[in-house]
Amino acid sequence: MKKVLLLISGLMVLSLAYFFFFKKERANLIPVETVKVKRGEVKKVIDATGIVKPQVGAEIKVGARISGTVVKENVKVGDFVKAGDLIAVIDNRELKEELKRAEAKLEEVKRTYPEKIASAEFKVRAAEAQLSAARAKLKAEKENFKLKEWEYERQKSLFAVGYTTEEKLKRAKTEFERARSSLKSAQESLRQAELNLEVAKRELKELKERFKAELKSAEAALKQAKVRYSYSYIYAPKSGIISFVSTQEGETVVAGLNAPQFVTILDPRKLENWIYVDETEIGKVKKGMEVLFTVDTYRNKVFKGKVVEIYPKPKVLNNVVYYIVVARGFKDVELLRPEMTTHNQIIAGVKKGVLVVPNAAVKWKRGRYIVYKVEGGRVVEVPVKVGWSDDKFTEIVSGLSEGDEVALKLKKVG
Repeated sequence: MKKVLLLISGLMVLSLAYFFFFKKERANLIPVETVKVKRGEVKKVIDATGIVKPQVGAEIKVGARISGTVVKENVKVGDFVKAGDLIAVIDNRELKEELKRAEAKLEEVKRTYPEKIASAEFKVRAAEAQLSAARAKLKAEKENFKLKEWEYERQKSLFAVGYTTEEKLKRAKTEFERARSSLKSAQESLRQAELNLEVAKRELKELKERFKAELKSAEAALKQAKVRYSYSYIYAPKSGIISFVSTQEGETVVAGLNAPQFVTILDPRKLENWIYVDETEIGKVKKGMEVLFTVDTYRNKVFKGKVVEIYPKPKVLNNVVYYIVVARGFKDVELLRPEMTTHNQIIAGVKKGVLVVPNAAVKWKRGRYIVYKVEGGRVVEVPVKVGWSDDKFTEIVSGLSEGDEVALKLKKVG
């Protein structure tokens, strides 16, 4: 019984000490800066470090398709080029002569063949006229043959009955034989005229086909010569920054199975952010999540993008397992450079319309979260249950109401 009384007495002493001590502590605290509890939004953030990397296709190696000596090189590392800008020129004197020969050949084909075709067309027209004349001649000879044949037959009938002389009969026979010979000659002339027209037409057709083939061949040769000549001028296929130069004026390049490289062009707009997310956090990351990040060069500028890829293969750094999360779609990407370090916040979730207070208002004390609520100018320590928190606000699940005033900074007095 004595031990029990001693224990009760000790607890009473402790209670009184606790009451007076903390009452004194509260009495000695006054708010310096306060804020009211309001409704707002709080984000669930995953912090991670990353690196700026070129996208696939962001870097293009520009090479040569012909061999020769570099006679001009217009760029150096760091230069910005636009699509179509001249980068370099390879000695093209032989190619230029080849181009001139191809142009001359084409001009010759265009000049000579129309003249030949015109002559062949004239021959066709002449053959058609000869054929028309031969047909008319044959028609006349046929009429004459019929007449002479009738006259000869009539003279034979008259001679048989004694009504004509032998001389008239012989003369009729001679004229008949002559008419038959003329008819055969007219028929032969018609066949020859038809043959001549056929030959003339065939020659014209063959000439036109030959003209078409040689014109096509000459045009193809000229096109090829132009293409080969154009290979001597190296142009930028796209806009970007020259990130690498491998040749200089006076050097000889040899085009083989692999085109000799002149420069590498980096498209500054095609960059992406590789974020290294710890294996303990990767399960929270999803495609489409917003990403906010900064780089050391522009500490006060926040770049915004979205998660587009989550690589399944891990990356082990210093015995820590990370997964690469790729973010793209950020503005002002031209300010960035490959291999810049990025400081990222992946927004894994957003709660809107919840009670929030600034992070500075929430304290961890005696194993629980508390805030200093201001009531009538006095500070009251209030335990609270918190939810999500980000770099600015902490969600208050219970313990406070909207409009309550809490202290951000306190000052002891007395």
